[in-house]
Amino acid sequence: MLEQQLKKLNFYKSVKFETKGKQLFARSSDRTTLQEKTEEYFKKNKILYKPRKKATELDVTGAGVLVFKPNKAKGAGGLDFEDQLKEDLDNWFKGAEYKELKHGDTVEGLKKLLRLKQDSRYYMEKVGAANTKRPPTISKNKLTVTNNSKGKVADLNIMYNNKVIHHLSLKFTNSFYVYNATVINYFKSSSPSMRTMVNEFFGFDGFKMGQAYGKEFAAKTIKNYNYNTIRNRFVDILKQILGPDIVTVTKISQGNNHLNKIVGFNHKVTISGLSKDSYGYAIPGVRKYSFIRFDAVVNGHRYQIDFQFRGTTAVDTGPRYLRILFKAK
Repeated sequence: MLEQQLKKLNFYKSVKFETKGKQLFARSSDRTTLQEKTEEYFKKNKILYKPRKKATELDVTGAGVLVFKPNKAKGAGGLDFEDQLKEDLDNWFKGAEYKELKHGDTVEGLKKLLRLKQDSRYYMEKVGAANTKRPPTISKNKLTVTNNSKGKVADLNIMYNNKVIHHLSLKFTNSFYVYNATVINYFKSSSPSMRTMVNEFFGFDGFKMGQAYGKEFAAKTIKNYNYNTIRNRFVDILKQILGPDIVTVTKISQGNNHLNKIVGFNHKVTISGLSKDSYGYAIPGVRKYSFIRFDAVVNGHRYQIDFQFRGTTAVDTGPRYLRILFKAK
């Protein structure tokens, strides 16, 4: 059985499987990397397969179709968490006890943080589907997240007498993406000066980027970076992408909630460990994306953070998107 064989592999440890007819779905937080490693494993072990019309599907000889899927939004069960927390808060406002709720620990934490009261004039509004794109503009010393006003990153709103009193941004996992935006127009610009600017902004070696993706991505960059300057840029980026005037609700596990109320963009962010060794580059035939990895404390909680420059499907080429991944430590 293909599923049993894959479960034995180290890089499948956190993968969740579903079977539908002859299709085996493999859900992970990073389906592109999982597919790349799987294809490499198949080739090494002479397991016959061929890509199907859809880039994220493989027809494995004698075993059916292997489909690579992302975890549900905001981590496995993320959309369920939105609905469950909305229901829990609505019920608590109407008088339910914490023990009657699926996420009573989270509701209790929000009650203390926001000084909420059991009052039927409070109710919840689901707004996650209204989330909008927040494209970046990048200059020599500044990345600006546009369309980034109050409420843009909210999944739920707490209402009182038909007015929004709190915007909630939800995550339900210890590993989650907080930002995804197109940047290939900078890295693949026909202007050499634009390619130099964006690589130097992030601290990349422009020669290595050319080796990774092709000469159209190469750039002339300085040799010795001031990582303190780059670290300050990244702090600013993180404060922007987390959004203004927001209550962040990250449920790592039962009883382990990261809850913060932020006024304006005043997220507390410190970054450590940023150096030349923080950078990894795409390697043809091995890894299709480049990354910058460092540790940070965000609003009192410790994370490993990856700035990933990548596609989202196996057929994407070049640093098409900037995706920012948080992993709780």
